[in-house]
Amino acid sequence: MARRGNQDFGTDRVAKPTQETGDSTQQSPALATLVRVVDGRDASVHPLLGDLFLIGRDKSCHIQITDDTSVSRKHASITRQGVRFVVEDLGSSNGVLVNGTRISGGHELRVGDKVEIGKTLYVFRRRVEQL
Repeated sequence: MARRGNQDFGTDRVAKPTQETGDSTQQSPALATLVRVVDGRDASVHPLLGDLFLIGRDKSCHIQITDDTSVSRKHASITRQGVRFVVEDLGSSNGVLVNGTRISGGHELRVGDKVEIGKTLYVFRRRVEQL
């Protein structure tokens, strides 16, 4: 478990492809990434592959946040809409924050946006080739 200051932050991992999630690497190239940030440093990079990307505690999620009980089983989704990426809260109890503001409905992500899911912080980045 990672720590920032005196707060504990859950760990995350990329789920292995399952029958439900499939192998999204075959669907489309990664145009963007979510980068988990701990103590101001990049801790892990998650390519946003495919058109639907799930985040939560459930084993079917593409990013599993395993050590944070404030994260719902299926907490948030990121959908690719052409070259746009939209994050949406999937009805979680604790919500999704983008740049410190709780979102409702879909929110288009912009380069550098900070996405908080439970106690875990991610930064949205685009691939250099797409800038």
